[in-house]
Formats: sequence, C-alpha cells, structure tokens
Amino acid sequence: MELLCRICGEILQSEDDTGVCECESCGSRQTYPKKYDSEKLGIFNKARRLRQKTDFEGAEKLLSHLCAEADDEPEGFWELAMCRCGIVYEDNGSAVKVPVCRRVSLTPLTEDVNFLTAVAYATDEQKAVYCREAAAIDVLRREYAERVGNGERYDVFICGGSSEKGRNIAAQIYDQLCAEGFIVFFAPKSIKEVSGRAGELYISAAVNSADTLLVVCTESDDFAELHMKRQWSRCASAVRKDGDKLLITCISGVSEGDIPDELSDYPVMDMEKLGFVAEVIRLIRRKESGHSVSARNAPEKLIRRMNIFLADEDFEAAEEYCGIILDASPECWQAHWTRFLAYNGCRNSGDLLLEEVVESFASDYIERFGFDFAEDDIFVAQLSQLLGESPRKAIEYSEGDEKLNLETMYDRFINAVRDAVFAREQENIEAEEKQELAAIRRRHDEEEERKTAAEIKKQTIRNRFLTYDAVIFTVLIILFVKFKFVWAAVLIIIMIFVTILVLEGLNQKDR
Repeated sequence: MELLCRICGEILQSEDDTGVCECESCGSRQTYPKKYDSEKLGIFNKARRLRQKTDFEGAEKLLSHLCAEADDEPEGFWELAMCRCGIVYEDNGSAVKVPVCRRVSLTPLTEDVNFLTAVAYATDEQKAVYCREAAAIDVLRREYAERVGNGERYDVFICGGSSEKGRNIAAQIYDQLCAEGFIVFFAPKSIKEVSGRAGELYISAAVNSADTLLVVCTESDDFAELHMKRQWSRCASAVRKDGDKLLITCISGVSEGDIPDELSDYPVMDMEKLGFVAEVIRLIRRKESGHSVSARNAPEKLIRRMNIFLADEDFEAAEEYCGIILDASPECWQAHWTRFLAYNGCRNSGDLLLEEVVESFASDYIERFGFDFAEDDIFVAQLSQLLGESPRKAIEYSEGDEKLNLETMYDRFINAVRDAVFAREQENIEAEEKQELAAIRRRHDEEEERKTAAEIKKQTIRNRFLTYDAVIFTVLIILFVKFKFVWAAVLIIIMIFVTILVLEGLNQKDR
C-alpha cells in the first residue's frame, strides 16, 4: 500500500528511516508513518482523505481505532490533532496549497493531548516538523478563534434536517426555545448572510459553546446527507469530548433503527408525541440547573431569563432560576428580590403596590399577629418576619441606585401594608361597635316585646274576669229581686269586694 501526501494527495516516496520525506509533487517536507502495515496504511490514507474532505468526525473515528491498535506510531496522533483543528490544504491562488482552519478550537494545538503524544513517540526529525507545523497552525487557529470563537455563547445548537419538512420543524423548535429565553443557534436563522467556509466556522464554534445539542431529522436519508452529517457528527464528537453536554436526537417518521450508531447511545425523542417541545425544555432546564454555573461569575443570561419568566407569570420557572443563580452567586440581589416577587405572585416590583396584593399581605399579618402593635418598629419587625429573608438580602446585597430604588419601593410597600392593616383595624372597631349597638337594640326590642305580651295577657285576664263577674252578678241580682233570696244579696256584696280586690291586684302589677 502506497502512502499519500497529506497536502497534495500524490504518492510519497520514503527513502530513509527518519519518518520525514519530501513530496516530489508539491515539494513539501512532511512526516510519514513508519510502523503501519499495509492494512493500517490503507485505513490511514482513508482517514486523511476524509479530513481533506472536511469529514473530520469520520476521520477521527478511523484514527482513534488506528491509534488504539498502534499506540506508538506518532503519525496517527498527529492526524488526530489536525482533525481537531479542522486543518485542510487549499489553493491560495498560486501553485502552493496552504493549511486552512475549518473548525474553531480555543485550546492551542501545542497543548492538545494528541499533539503531545505524537511528539513523545516521534523521531527528532519528525518532532521538528510537528513543532514547526503546529506553530503555523496555531497562528491560523487564533485568527479564526478571534473571528468567531469568542462571539455569542449559545445554550442550544439545532442541527436541522436537509428536507424542507425537517427545516420547518427545526425552525419552529428554534422559535419556541427563543421564546423561553434560551439563546439558540440554528444556521438558517442565526447566520443567514454567512455560508461556505465561514459558515462552517460559525457552526463549529456554536457546537463547542452550546450545552444542549438537538439533531432534528424527519427522513432516514437526512442522516447521510453531507451537510447534515457534518453537523450531527460534530455534535456527537463534541459530546464524546465533553460529557457535560446534552445530545438529543429528535425524529419524526424515522425508525430508531435508522439512527446512526454515533447517536444511538444518546436520548431519542419522537417529535410527533404530545408535549414534545415542553419535554425538551424541561430537559434543557434540568441540564442547566444541574450544570455548574459557578464559572459564570455574573449570570446575566440567567437573570435575563429569570425576568422573562417573571414577566410571563411563570412564577415556578422564575423561582427555579433564582435557585440556580443563587447557587452560583449567593449575593445576587436580583435573584433574592425576584424570588420574593415570584413567591408572592408579582410580575414586577410595581405589583407589590396593587390593592389585592397589599390586602393579601395585610390579611396574613392580621391572621398571624392581630392588630396589637403599639409602635412602627414593632410592626416593621413583625412584617419583616412574615416576608422572609429574601427582600432583606436583596437590599443588603444591592448597591448604589439599585439599593436606593429597592429601599424606596420596600418602604412604600411597608407603608401600604401598614395603612391597610390600620384601615382593617378601624373597620373591625366599627364593626364591633355596630354589633354592640345592634345587641343593645335587640335587647331593648325583646324587652318591649315582653312588656307588650305581658300587658296583652293581663288585659285578656281582666276582660275574662269582668265577663265572668258580670254573668255572676246578673244571676245573683235576678235571684234576689225576683225570688227574694237573701243569700243572693250577701253573695252580691261578697262579689263586689272580690271584684275590687282582683282589679286592684291587676293594677298593681302594671305599676
């Protein structure tokens, strides 16, 4: 098996055992492998061709197996280092091909483990060539890293399908994730005006920076399409290198058996299932909440998302992000203040002065402490105890104008709650006075009703007595006048005395 030149692709002629030769076609001085047999040399040439075609992931896969089988051959490790930097050789307008970076790497090539391994096993002649080329490649790497690698950092990278359906679905996912506050890279929307080599650089940088990588596929043939394959291969390679990244393959109308082996070990989600996007968002948030945020000393991005959730009344998500931020930055006053607002269902600080919010706090205060507060200091201390430590810490950790604004808002809120409690106390006093007055009136009415009932009863007794008395008198008078009964006269006299006594007794009860 013949060895091919890494620059021009022509056949190399090696005449000594130094591991370095000169290509008769392009005149470049380069290294070559000394310990590969015919089979391994065929694999090595294939990997070199894949790298030149920018299929770096495919080349890395072959070279990794090759280096595992021949771990003392430096040329395999050198090719791996070149794949990591995305080095290909292209015409620069002259007859000479020059190295070009097609991937962005923020780590110098001279610090790469593959480069260091190659140098460790190289001959002195090979080592000189490796170091010279590595220095030149690092110049290119820095140039492209400054161009795109230090740009915007992304939360999510979306590798869209090659079909129109796949691109449309990927675009919808992009829009929904952006609406949730994530910073998302999707080439058709993120770099509309950039294509070709420059576009590949931006894509490579986005894959490196994103914590979550989504591969969207609606047809089994999408995985084999060149542009699509480059992207999902980059994603798989990035996850293998950085185990903290999350890779999700999102499929629709595709069997899991059609998913490439490189992606099959990672989560697969069916986009046709109800709540697919919500589940993706949940996984991303869980990933981010479990991620060490301490590297971001100023979590402005998380604060921005936290405020978006708060304004959208997604208070549960806002509180979740408060926890994430405070884990990374315990003295972040914005997170403490937002946690206080979210817990109490407020979209912003102004909501604290809404009547229903103030009344709610007044009710909670009265339920816990009642109306018994003689001084403002006692009221403020008791209310602060009720509100918890979040507003206190927010004011404590804030500075300058923010501190002044918070203190002003907090004082206005305290005064509003105090006024509401005082108003409720007055309402309570008035209600008690009305109840007492109503009780007095009720007792008076009951007494009057009792007296009236008693008077009616006595009047009834008097009328009945007089009626019976008149009948008896009439009978006795008839007996005395008509029949001359003397005893009837005596009874008449007795009846007169009895009637006088009874009527006098009823009159005394009235008095």
